[in-house]
Amino acid sequence: MDVRQVRPMDAPLVLSLALDESAHLVKGENWPEPHPIFRTLSRSFFPVALGGKTWIARDNCHAAILEAQPRRYVIGWDIVRLSAGHESGMLLEPLIGAALEYLQSRGVPRLFARCGEHGREALEPLEFQPLAHELVLVGPESSASTDTPLPPNTRYRMPQDAWPLHQLEMETTPPLIRQFEGLNSQDWSQRSHKMSELVVEIDGRIVAWIGRGTRERHGFVQVGMLLRPECDSLGHDLVHYMMRTALPDCRLVVRVREYHDAILRAFIDAGFTVVREETLMLKHAAVERVPSAKTRLRAVGVPCVQAFPFLLRVAPPLAKVGTNLQKEQQT
Repeated sequence: MDVRQVRPMDAPLVLSLALDESAHLVKGENWPEPHPIFRTLSRSFFPVALGGKTWIARDNCHAAILEAQPRRYVIGWDIVRLSAGHESGMLLEPLIGAALEYLQSRGVPRLFARCGEHGREALEPLEFQPLAHELVLVGPESSASTDTPLPPNTRYRMPQDAWPLHQLEMETTPPLIRQFEGLNSQDWSQRSHKMSELVVEIDGRIVAWIGRGTRERHGFVQVGMLLRPECDSLGHDLVHYMMRTALPDCRLVVRVREYHDAILRAFIDAGFTVVREETLMLKHAAVERVPSAKTRLRAVGVPCVQAFPFLLRVAPPLAKVGTNLQKEQQT
C-alpha cells in the first residue's frame, strides 16, 4: 500500500476520483456549488503555492484521495474532499492517518469533515464524532413575499458591530461547539465585505442579524441569520424582507444548525424546504508536546571579604593594634 501526498504524476488518477460522484464521501460546504475540481488538480501540480494538502492512497487497483485545508482563524483543518473508489474503504484509515500525522507534527489538534449520511457511516468507525447537524434549506422559486415592514430599531450592519455580533454568536451556540470550533470575531470583520447585512439593536444590544450574499452562484444566493431565542418574533419579518429584496431569478439558500430552532422555524414558515442534511464531524489528533530544553542555572559568586584574603594578611590584627597604641601613650 502506498500512502503519501499527491504528486504531479497523480493528476489523472486524482481527476478520475474527483469526477466520480459515487466515490465522494465529503464534498465540503459549498452546496449547491461543488468543490472545484481544478483546485484539487492545482494542489497536485503546485502543492506549495496553494494552502492545504492532498493525500492519496493506492493499493493495486484501488485508490482514495483526501484533500484538506486549514481553517482561517481556528487551529484545525477541514476535509474538503474525500473520495474512495469502489471497494476502497480499507484505504480510508491509512489515508486519514497520514493526514493526522501531518497535522500532529505541526501542533494542529482537530480535523473537521462536513458530510451526508453516506460519509458519516464511513467516518464514524474511524473515530470521527458528530459535533453538530446542519440542514440546508432552499427558498421558493417565486420571490413573492408578504409586505411586512422591518422590525423597529433595524439598521445596516456597521464594521464596529463585529464584536457585538461575535457575542451574539457565542450566546446562541452550545458551549461544546464553541470550544471546538473556536469562534472568532475576526471572521465577522471579514464577512462584512461579502454580504449585505441588517441588525436589530435593542437597548444598545444586537439581538438579531441577517445577511445575504452579494454574488449569485448557479442561481442561488447564500443567506445567514442569528437570533436570540427570546426575540424569535423578529425572524419572520427579517426573512420576508430578504425574500422581497432578493435578486430576480435567484433562489435563497441557507444553512441552519439543529440547535437554532427559532431560525429554522422562521425559514420554514416563509416557504423554505429542506433539501439536504449534513453532519459536522470531528476527529482529534494526538498532539505531542514539544520537549522543553532544561537549562541549568549556575550560581554567580558574590564577592565578600573572604574573596580577598590578602587584605587579612596585610592588615595587622586588631588586638595587636590596640597593644601598640597603649605603649605609645605610656611613653
